[in-house]
Amino acid sequence: MPTITELSFQTKNKDRCNLYIDGEFKTGISLETVMKYRLKVGMEIAETDLLEVINDSERQQAVVRAVNYISKRLKSKREVKDYLLSKGYDEQVVWYAVDKLKEYGYIDDEEYSKRYIESVSSGQGRRLIEYKLMMKGVRKEDIASAYDNVNIDSKESAKTVAIKHLRNKEKSKENLAKTYRYLIGKGFSYEDANFAIDSIKEDS
Repeated sequence: MPTITELSFQTKNKDRCNLYIDGEFKTGISLETVMKYRLKVGMEIAETDLLEVINDSERQQAVVRAVNYISKRLKSKREVKDYLLSKGYDEQVVWYAVDKLKEYGYIDDEEYSKRYIESVSSGQGRRLIEYKLMMKGVRKEDIASAYDNVNIDSKESAKTVAIKHLRNKEKSKENLAKTYRYLIGKGFSYEDANFAIDSIKEDS
């Protein structure tokens, strides 16, 4: 039966160990896995148990890596999944990590959508925001729920964008028409765009 002949801390990462089986380097594993399975030098380990040890370590490493990835900015579930896959993790390991982060509250697509909406709604309309969120893998249901929980005045946002677009320009019929098309292109509804243009006309 295979035998553990060496367990040594990695030079650059003291939270991981190098595992040697029968005198040969096998893989790097997390210290948490070493403690969990009570691994030690001289211990005999079946191939099936060794595979489980390695898989467990991979899962733990994927979770830690995912947490580090989202530490600076909240990410959608799809973004975390794609990131871990890009780092070479097996799909089963990736889903384990994603499920763990959801369980811990690190991944919440509705909350992600809410924060995203609040950060960009002053310059973009709902149609464009929804499209961008769906491109990030967020479900329509989560986007709709997020919109139910934010206080956004889309009409005033459209007016602000229109005023900015018309800055230093004559409020001619042609320029107003261009601004209207610009608002539609920024994802604002026809109703919001009409409100913005009509308000600017009234203020002139």
